[in-house]
Amino acid sequence: MMILQIQVLLKSVVSIIPISSTSESTGETTPKKRCAAKSVRDEFFTNVVKNATNWSAKCAICNEIELDRQQPKLRDFISRKSSLPSSSKQSYPAGHQRQQQLHDAIVQNLMIELGLPLSLVERPEFIKFISAVAPKFSITSRRTLRRTTIPNLYNKMNDLLKQFCSTAQYISLTLDIWSDRRARSFFSITGHAIIDTQFKSYVLCFLPLNESHSSEKLLGHYELIINEFQIQNKLCRIITDNASNNIKAFEDLIIPGFESYFYGEDENYNDSNLSDSNDSGDDSYDNSTMPVTTTTQETLNIVKDSFDNLASSSELRLPCFAHTLQLVVKDGLEEAICIKQIIAKVSKIAKLAHSSTIFAENLEAIGAIQKVLEIPSAQLNLMLTELKRKDLCLGTRDTTMLHEFVSLLVLIGEATTVTQAQNSPSISLVGPSIISIYYDLINEQNNITFTTTLCNALLSSLVARFGGLFKALNIEIDSTIHKKGTYDLYGDPIFLVAAFLDAKFKLKWITESSLSEEKKIDACAKIKSLVFDHCVVLRNVVPDVNVAVTQDETIEIISDSRIKRKGLFSYLENDIKKRKVIDPFQYIHDEISLFAEDVDNDSLLVFRKSSIYKTLSRLAVKVLCVSATSAPVERVFSQSGFLMRQHRASMSNTTLQMLTMLKCNSHLQ
Repeated sequence: MMILQIQVLLKSVVSIIPISSTSESTGETTPKKRCAAKSVRDEFFTNVVKNATNWSAKCAICNEIELDRQQPKLRDFISRKSSLPSSSKQSYPAGHQRQQQLHDAIVQNLMIELGLPLSLVERPEFIKFISAVAPKFSITSRRTLRRTTIPNLYNKMNDLLKQFCSTAQYISLTLDIWSDRRARSFFSITGHAIIDTQFKSYVLCFLPLNESHSSEKLLGHYELIINEFQIQNKLCRIITDNASNNIKAFEDLIIPGFESYFYGEDENYNDSNLSDSNDSGDDSYDNSTMPVTTTTQETLNIVKDSFDNLASSSELRLPCFAHTLQLVVKDGLEEAICIKQIIAKVSKIAKLAHSSTIFAENLEAIGAIQKVLEIPSAQLNLMLTELKRKDLCLGTRDTTMLHEFVSLLVLIGEATTVTQAQNSPSISLVGPSIISIYYDLINEQNNITFTTTLCNALLSSLVARFGGLFKALNIEIDSTIHKKGTYDLYGDPIFLVAAFLDAKFKLKWITESSLSEEKKIDACAKIKSLVFDHCVVLRNVVPDVNVAVTQDETIEIISDSRIKRKGLFSYLENDIKKRKVIDPFQYIHDEISLFAEDVDNDSLLVFRKSSIYKTLSRLAVKVLCVSATSAPVERVFSQSGFLMRQHRASMSNTTLQMLTMLKCNSHLQ
């Protein structure tokens, strides 16, 4: 301290003066006395003494004793470390069950689920806590967690993901790109399937994305993942937002099974399904088997027609429904300039609640701290006037305009929320939601006064972006409206088929709509036809049981093919021997009719009664696993942002990747 500083500064002027020496007068030799350093220091300090480890002196000004503290030694830290709860106590042996339980609980619950940093295990407070609750537990070091524990858990999780993909019959994907607080980009894919009537959703990848986010790079990462998990032939749909790189990357992908319509047809497809020819040359045998060949050919024609009906809408990528709805709202607000002013005023009132304590207290006192429209206009204006903010007061016209604005957007907001639900069908909500919003806006045109421009803009944008759905239902729309990029994509039959398979809707969303009776009948017939086509394509082949012939008829035909006898009334016998041709897919029509008439409206009815609706339940596994929005992958980014908090900004790409995957897939079993 002060003594040491003075010594350094005045070292050059220090003079050593002996206090005493050998006496010359007596001629005797006496021991030399100790020498003391005499310098400017002595003007400020007295009783300067050199101790074993430091110097001490008495200040001449304040008469207090000062110590010259030296720099701490390494052994000081070692002794401090040893003062913490030591591991000298008896510890759990390696592999002990309790040791493993505590270790797993710390890693899974604290570091993965709660997102606490790995450095937690090195903090003295945590070490003391563990020593108090489990003295025998040996804490795993931070380095071991980062280099061994977390990677091992990640590898086990990846193996379970592959098992999930192997078990799933059909899988749909959502994907997007996200950047963390350090502007590092990540590419994520989520997989969704229905296994044993349970909706399963997991994160398949969370990969660092370097350099530009080009469509080629996105497609490369996508192909890498689907090849790793071997789900090329199980994909039913991919959901992305409307970003240009997503559209360009995935617009040319085709649903597995429809490639032949774009890359050449197999001319010999029917050969394997035809009956074997008879080499004996027996004309009677050939004549008897002719009905079988004809029936098989008719069945194959039905399959081909069903493929043709669905091939026109075989794009693998579908747009995010919530994102498309928000674009509709954006288009409406851009056209309605009058509403922007009142929205800006409401926004300022909301901000005032955060900047003025008096206003915030008044709002809290009346219990209307969230919704401006719930506050009586007179009371709100009085509070604003007292704060000298008359410019924010709401007039009668403003209040009416706000109520109309809310009325126009309330169904859009509800649709955005319900279609982001988890562990339940969401793709089935798209068609009914659009029809409800469309006819609600048409009805609102007669009830509004100040927001007509906004209503018309919303209707135009709705048609421009979802026109394919209206066209599929033969709903008359304005053909002069400029089509947006999502127009044709929402003409995909999956939106009609999914709504039918969801017993909550079936055909009710058509029969209870504002369509004319004639169009209701046509729309219901078309939906049933599309469901039939999907079922036929799903079957793909003609089972033997579908060529319906009674046992007696089969024996009679076989015997007739081998023995040809004379008959007095042979023309009568031929009528008996003719095979009754039955529609090989009549059972599908019967299932569709039975399901449509079922009074049960449980969304999962088709799964609960899978023994009755065998074909429809198989189709539902393929269709209802598709997500209506890209919300699942957005949730991954929210979890990753929670892990990558401000005080953990130095986390590496690899650690963030593994922790995000482990946190989002913690329910994977």
